Amino acid sequence: MERLPHTTVLRFHPRESLAGSDLSLVHGVWDFFEAEQRSPSRVLVIQVPPDLLSPRSLERLLGGPSGDGHLSGSEVSDRILREENVIQRFIENVRGLNSFVVGVVPGQIAFQLAAPLFACDYRIVSSQSVFVNTTQALPRAPLACLPWLLSRLVGVARASQLLLDVPRLSASDALELGLVNHVTEPDRLEPEALEVAERLGSLPRATLVSLKRAIIASSEDFQTYQQQELTLANQLAWANWDGE
Repeated sequence: MERLPHTTVLRFHPRESLAGSDLSLVHGVWDFFEAEQRSPSRVLVIQVPPDLLSPRSLERLLGGPSGDGHLSGSEVSDRILREENVIQRFIENVRGLNSFVVGVVPGQIAFQLAAPLFACDYRIVSSQSVFVNTTQALPRAPLACLPWLLSRLVGVARASQLLLDVPRLSASDALELGLVNHVTEPDRLEPEALEVAERLGSLPRATLVSLKRAIIASSEDFQTYQQQELTLANQLAWANWDGE
């Protein structure tokens, strides 16, 4: 973590997944959000490493080629449920802050792990970033409120198309669709993110907070959707792995 004038930068270290990280790291993230709630920065920049939201991370979560490859169906269900819970809590924290949140993600991004990025108020990716559709890899609906977030960013019809019928989406296409706000060269990712944060941080705090709250309030009840999704996730975690 680095504190700058009007801006706090939170950098994640490489881990296989949010839920798969050691408990001290996960608890450290929640402690950070609690502190940010008490004394919010004007702008919060969240920067993740290239592999945290990547297809490789999803493979490891499912116990595939990058994982141990010997997980039972119930073990994979348990992993998915843990990841779901952690990501939902992360999103809830990001949306609840009175800080304007800038998300920065390099490299390949698995659509099914992209909800934390889409929950940020301003989203920056590398020109070499690619959103990869991994719907077929999951034995259930996409993780952590992704349909809810996507449908509000691009509309219901396009969200369905992206999740079911678009194998890959370039950074420039994501920018055109409104999934991200800014695309830059890989070696300029952090400098430009800080430039954006500095520009936004020069605005009055009340302007940033009221704008964020108004935009969030314009969507449907997130808590109701979140509870419905968690209920479904718990039901699926106990269901037969073959989908019965």
